[in-house]
Amino acid sequence: MPSETKSADQTPARATGAWLEIANTLQRDIIFGRLQPKEHLIEDEIMERTKTSRHAVRRAFEEMERNGLVTRQPNKGVRVRSYTRKEVEDLYEVRGILEARAAAGIRLPASKDLIARLTAIQSKHERASDKGNVVELFETNNLFHETLYQACGNTVLADAIRMYSLLTHTIRMRNMSDKTWRKEAVRQHWAMIKLLSGKDSKALAALCLNHIQHPKEFYLSLYEDNAT
Repeated sequence: MPSETKSADQTPARATGAWLEIANTLQRDIIFGRLQPKEHLIEDEIMERTKTSRHAVRRAFEEMERNGLVTRQPNKGVRVRSYTRKEVEDLYEVRGILEARAAAGIRLPASKDLIARLTAIQSKHERASDKGNVVELFETNNLFHETLYQACGNTVLADAIRMYSLLTHTIRMRNMSDKTWRKEAVRQHWAMIKLLSGKDSKALAALCLNHIQHPKEFYLSLYEDNAT
């Protein structure tokens, strides 16, 4: 099993900024599979777990709903977000358009500074993959892609990519325990860095588009029958 940091549910949230700590705790629980799609989040249980107020828990729910991690329905409470096949396909269609456009917009060959920064990040990502450290893997993967797409020079486009990436966190993380996929993701990251040294923008865009497909298909194979 991949190693993980101790769940934050073992540390009571501080009074100041408690709602944000609760939101971050629950977000990690969702991303790393401790909370499953459609699972009911019960206010009283979370209040007891985090030693905080009902107001703080409800404020945390609002933040998570804003980030697309949970849904709230009248008389049904708050549940971990689940996606239908159509919703997953639509999200990834938009991600593909945005990320391919950003990759194509990076001026090649890229600067030595960009390549050096991505190389340093990817070295950490590869070590995390080898160790099965899911938390560090998640964080370095996000940093790699944010650094890459910021290089397109369009901050609005880069921010949009970040937003849609957030919406698909729970989808992307479901197959991180698959060692074969982790190795392939590492290989693809290094291939992106190599392409940055050349002039083939189309190849870079195609690789970025292909890179996001496997997590999507893996999620659909697990959850499409249970999605609402």
